[in-house]
Amino acid sequence: MKTTALALALALAGLPALGQDERARDAEIERLQRRLAAIEERLRERDSAVAELAAELRALAAIVESKPVPGVAAPFLAAPPAASDLVGVARTAVFAPRLAVDARVRHDTVFVRLRRIEAERVVLVAEGELTQDMADLELRLDRSGALYAIEWSTSEGHAYALALRDGVTGLPAATAQVKPQDARGRFLFVGYRLE
Repeated sequence: MKTTALALALALAGLPALGQDERARDAEIERLQRRLAAIEERLRERDSAVAELAAELRALAAIVESKPVPGVAAPFLAAPPAASDLVGVARTAVFAPRLAVDARVRHDTVFVRLRRIEAERVVLVAEGELTQDMADLELRLDRSGALYAIEWSTSEGHAYALALRDGVTGLPAATAQVKPQDARGRFLFVGYRLE
């Protein structure tokens, strides 16, 4: 009986210790849960800040992209190079430019590449064709106020005039002559979009 009482006394003495361990463990779990919740909240705040920063960067990129490029275009407009039969040079800005064939007779297909000229590089903007059944071709600019070059070429060798026309006035801004021996050339201009 004394042994049983002693065992019972020892067991009861051990129970509070187990209860304290459970309370300590529960307290530690609760502390870790609070810490995890705080970390998750900081992550949400950081993700929100990163999303805001990304939106601001996209908006800034759109502003920079839409601004004119006076570093290249302004000197060109101030003193454009001389034109020739194969290279048409627009001495003024061209709005909503169009490439047109000034010929009453049949013309061959004109292959066109529109490039934007920047200080550090030349960017291909578009490619197209001015086919025999078309009188003109709309040139879709990607940036207002930039300096552009249109590279044109033909293969059949008909003689006619190509004109870079202002889309607002319809007047020619520059011309080039297509001849059987001279079937490729360029136009240089500063262009502006209207839309």
